[in-house]
Amino acid sequence: MKLVRLLPLLLLTSPALASEKSTWVFSLDNDGLFGVDKDYTNGLFLSYTSGAVSPNWLTKPLSLTFWGATSLDKYEVVIGHKMYTPDDIEADYPLENNRPYAGYLHAEFSYLSLHPQQAQRFTATIGTTGENSLADQAQNLVHSITGSDDPNGWEYQIEDKIVGGVGYLGHFNWLRQSTHMGTEWEVSNVSEVNVGNFRSDISTGLMLRWGADLGGNMGAANIDNENPFRPGMIGASRSGWFVYSGIEARYRFNDITIEGYRPNLPDPKEQYDVTLDNVQATAILGVAWYNDYVGASFATTIKTPDYKEAPDSYYGTGGITFYAFF
Repeated sequence: MKLVRLLPLLLLTSPALASEKSTWVFSLDNDGLFGVDKDYTNGLFLSYTSGAVSPNWLTKPLSLTFWGATSLDKYEVVIGHKMYTPDDIEADYPLENNRPYAGYLHAEFSYLSLHPQQAQRFTATIGTTGENSLADQAQNLVHSITGSDDPNGWEYQIEDKIVGGVGYLGHFNWLRQSTHMGTEWEVSNVSEVNVGNFRSDISTGLMLRWGADLGGNMGAANIDNENPFRPGMIGASRSGWFVYSGIEARYRFNDITIEGYRPNLPDPKEQYDVTLDNVQATAILGVAWYNDYVGASFATTIKTPDYKEAPDSYYGTGGITFYAFF
């Protein structure tokens, strides 16, 4: 009889045990999926997300619990490296009307607050561009190993500069319904605001997901071509899977990877400026799976150009993520 009485309690507490686990993540973005090497061409990310934490006096306003919902809160730390190149990386001279070479080596600290109906992330990022980002050495090393074309224009990359910003990302469930065999489908809104000298923008979009335990992994998938899947935002869920797609509109106010100063141009007065396209859009299609120990995801993204002089009407990347729970 006592065992019967304990069963409901065990069912309620078992997902909470999963939420106590920390998450280690390795993510890679690359445009090689589309057979190209240009624009946002590579991203590499290593991250650690804590298990459940209790809000303190400083983080209470960032927690959904503070606003009336019972949330699962976590901390996350990410070390990331992003790389941007023009269309022709073999050219040993600066290309007019084309994206400049740019690298970004950065650290990111986030506070996550998760609920089955809403998930949110507050982020602070700091990093460096220019030679200090080590992007030229990284691309030269990888291309020498893979036998790819030599990048010859890193001499004309944007300047060394300390850049960063703060941001907010929110997922809001609009509709979630059960289908068959334990699956659900869901429509949610994904909105984001970023402010800083790396980038400043505001965006909103719609995401459609179908799979298992969607309430337990809300917020993990994002509509972004840079590090689009964040396993640290998987909450009180021992296992799950889902496929997802989304589309997002964005207004970008500034972007140093487009507008950054290039000090080594033959004539510094001729900056070969390209013009930031303020109105942008991104679409994504992906799949994710995980159990109590490990998981993986894959996504492909397409976006409109970041600058008005871009020679192509769209750019694409593929992203793969591996993660483990401890």
